[in-house]
Amino acid sequence: MIRPISIRLAIALVAFCLPLIPNSASAQEEKGKLEVTTPQQKPLVAYRIEFNVREMENGKRLNSRNYMLVATDDNWSKIRVGNRVPYQASDNSYQFTDVRMNIDCRPHERNDSVALSMVVEFSSFAPPAEAAPKAPPVFRTERTDVDPVVTPGKPTLVASMDDVVSNRRYEIEVTATKVK
Repeated sequence: MIRPISIRLAIALVAFCLPLIPNSASAQEEKGKLEVTTPQQKPLVAYRIEFNVREMENGKRLNSRNYMLVATDDNWSKIRVGNRVPYQASDNSYQFTDVRMNIDCRPHERNDSVALSMVVEFSSFAPPAEAAPKAPPVFRTERTDVDPVVTPGKPTLVASMDDVVSNRRYEIEVTATKVK
């Protein structure tokens, strides 16, 4: 008779203590599920990117324009500035053309520097010469696609272009600063 009571007592003791023993297999399963369902997200990195576009002739600065945008890592940001300009065509009718500045830029963090993918395109026009006031204006277009690597906070000359029909030169300087 003593024996059945001790077996019953042992079974009751095991049944009572079993829920208290951690199940390492199910704990690992839960941990694995948790890691799969909540992946590590890369923190968002943003840059303030400043552009200085200079127009020079015979070494003298004629014009300088500044543009700024904020772009996040690996995403394109764009600036579009311009006007539709009327001009008189040779048949005395008026036509329009866009005079604009387009900047497309995508930063990418690279160690202690910033890699930029950039497209800068701008157009302008030269008014008719005094000798031929009825002539239509000459339209100019400059474009560069560059992928410079710049040091954050340091102004860097990333492109320089000579106009093919004049002594003008265009320079594009970029400063990329990490936004905190």
